[in-house]
Amino acid sequence: MLRRLLRRSSAGITLVEIMIGFCLFLLLLLAIYRLFFAEVRSIRVALEHIGVNENARLFFSQFANDVRNSNRVVFPSPVVREAVSKLISTGEGKICTFEGQALDFEVKPPDEEFLKLTTIDWRLVKAKDGTFDLVRDIRSDVPTKPGGPAPWKATRTVCGGVKDMIVYTEIRRPVRFGSVPGLPLKSFLVTEPYETDGTGPYLVHVQISFAKQGEVANQRRNPAVFQFRSCFSLRGRPNGVMP
Repeated sequence: MLRRLLRRSSAGITLVEIMIGFCLFLLLLLAIYRLFFAEVRSIRVALEHIGVNENARLFFSQFANDVRNSNRVVFPSPVVREAVSKLISTGEGKICTFEGQALDFEVKPPDEEFLKLTTIDWRLVKAKDGTFDLVRDIRSDVPTKPGGPAPWKATRTVCGGVKDMIVYTEIRRPVRFGSVPGLPLKSFLVTEPYETDGTGPYLVHVQISFAKQGEVANQRRNPAVFQFRSCFSLRGRPNGVMP
């Protein structure tokens, strides 16, 4: 009995058992490898989303504030509703200009100095990675504080990572004839109000796409690109103009 046990213990591990153990070890390494790089990819995508969302947040917070505090859209010119689908993305250069107006009650009209203007230009500047940086230029006749210098100018880069951008305003639809021409007090021309379909010179539409910034993101075949669409209404109306 003792001899049989000694013979079994001295037999050792066979080659088949070594190959099976080695294969199991390789399967375990492969699973760890796939899990590790899957986590790396998810972290990379999350960082791309964070960067894009931060650029979008910076843009919309500043852009919305400029539109709502303006009285007039100087550039671009309004387009008809049917031509919106044919608009192309803006390249490097100015994309829109807003004008704000404030009354100086210490100056009496007809003196032109009673109306203080604030002009804001938004423009795209080409970046090294192929995207655009959004730059905001402001010129204002209103001092930043009482007794401060005026007029004054300032330039600031708001955000980056812009792939393409479109800003536009729409004009109202053409007037149409009334349906009952027999009534003497009824107007023969009926205009469509701006509120019916969202058109009008006081509603600014924006379509912008953000991409991951950096040379590495530019070299990827399918970089992350996110498109945002929104519209903002001008709260003010032109001052000193007859309705």
